[in-house]
Amino acid sequence: MGVHSVLQFLIIAGCIASFSDASKPNIVFILADDLGWNDVSFHGSDQILTPNIDSLAYSGVAFGRYYSHAICTPSRSALLTGKYPYKTGMQGNPLGMSEDRGIPTNVRLLPQYFKDVGYSTHLVGKWHAGSSRREYLPTSRGFDSYIGHRGGYIDYYEYTIKEDWEDGQVSGLALFRNLTAAWDVEGYITDVYTDEAIKVIDDHDSSTPLFLMVTHNAPHAGSDTVALQAPSEVVRQMRYIESPDRRIFAAMIKKLDDSVGDIVKALQDKRILENTIIVFAADNGGMTTGLYANYASNYPLRGIKMSPYEGGVRVVGLLWSANLNNTSHYWDGYMHVTDWLPTLLSAAGVEPPTDVDGVDQWESINSNSASQRKEMFEIDDYTGYASITYGDYKLITGKPDENYSGYLGGDLRGVIDSPPSYIDAIADSKVYGVLHSIGRTFDTNFLTLRNKTIINCDVSTTSICYPSNNTVCLFNIIEDPCETTDLSATYPELVASMQQILDVEMTKMIPRILPTVIDPMSAPSLHNFTWDTWID
Repeated sequence: MGVHSVLQFLIIAGCIASFSDASKPNIVFILADDLGWNDVSFHGSDQILTPNIDSLAYSGVAFGRYYSHAICTPSRSALLTGKYPYKTGMQGNPLGMSEDRGIPTNVRLLPQYFKDVGYSTHLVGKWHAGSSRREYLPTSRGFDSYIGHRGGYIDYYEYTIKEDWEDGQVSGLALFRNLTAAWDVEGYITDVYTDEAIKVIDDHDSSTPLFLMVTHNAPHAGSDTVALQAPSEVVRQMRYIESPDRRIFAAMIKKLDDSVGDIVKALQDKRILENTIIVFAADNGGMTTGLYANYASNYPLRGIKMSPYEGGVRVVGLLWSANLNNTSHYWDGYMHVTDWLPTLLSAAGVEPPTDVDGVDQWESINSNSASQRKEMFEIDDYTGYASITYGDYKLITGKPDENYSGYLGGDLRGVIDSPPSYIDAIADSKVYGVLHSIGRTFDTNFLTLRNKTIINCDVSTTSICYPSNNTVCLFNIIEDPCETTDLSATYPELVASMQQILDVEMTKMIPRILPTVIDPMSAPSLHNFTWDTWID
């Protein structure tokens, strides 16, 4: 069947809107690391194609306003707890391997809720929520099994992490299978995690529901010295991209997109896809420049990872299920990373807890109705900034790093030859093939949906607001998503009202430990050259 003929199949209409208690949905949550807004093709990029991810968006629900936190440890803490990280002491700079800190053990995590109602729970990939003590590790926090790296990043081939100490640089293996160092593993880490996820799916007892998190290292930098790592044969496929660095980054994204396709195919082969909810999201904005830069792009959004601007916190997100009523396949309501815990529990027919900051968005997403969320906070006492999003407006206070706060990544968009055909890439993708096999493909109107997610702004302005300790910036992020125009002088009463709400919220903060303490007992040389637990 020809490419364009295949694209004429329509998603079967009239699907049920929820799952019965007798058959709880499987849930597969795929998280990308430092993926930029402009690094997926369903957001309009013709430079980097992500046909498998896009096919999930076009046949599921693409989020127009999904927000996370600006840094990896806080965003993962929020995802797992449903609470703002500043309420658990997990805000600020990412956890170091030599740092004795983790999500407090008296806080329940997402896998624990699912385990309580009969789910088999598994984590493949990055943890970064505490590794100094055994009680902080995934298998102590609700996961039946775990393989992955416990810290913030990992070399894609050697699986090591390096840290700079006063006495010099230290390094050790960071890949573990449950509690044991995974010395036996070989291969490119994205492929390793894909294979491990497929093994979990293949070995799963289908008489019980599955909760699987796949938290990729990709496309985070492999290290500060060798940031970009991808198989050479995949890099060569990206020779139409002008920037050599962006070319390698694109190859890393290609492997990530392939992983999504392979995981969806495994779910179909297991015959559980049609009773599975799939989430694909980024943990924060891309790191275009600075330490651990990976040449991601959030353009034209302002700012990058480590900043409270939209480029740091407004990120890629989608939800797929065969049992959704949202036939527009798009939702532009506010969705925050803390919302996943109550939303996914609700989708599984489980009453969400009431002591979390997240709100249940399941019905809003499913019916394409208004978001249940009215406000969002980004509070970082360690770095020294805070923001509140309230309705259409965002107020930023403190002093964000100006190096991370401009319009970055626009210069990475260049091509020197015609990119591959987007239509052909979609039709040839593994996810599209799976959808076709179950009669749930989408028609050519997906290009209209794609246009809804594209953000266009004039960012040529030379005068943009940077807050300081004495001034604030106010933006209408609905009309001005690229935060070009400060409205604080225009709406002083709104500023005062939002500042008051933010001040009250900041009283709920558990101060971040200052400064980060390197414990010499964590040295890999004391633990068979691995980053193992050292406080028990």
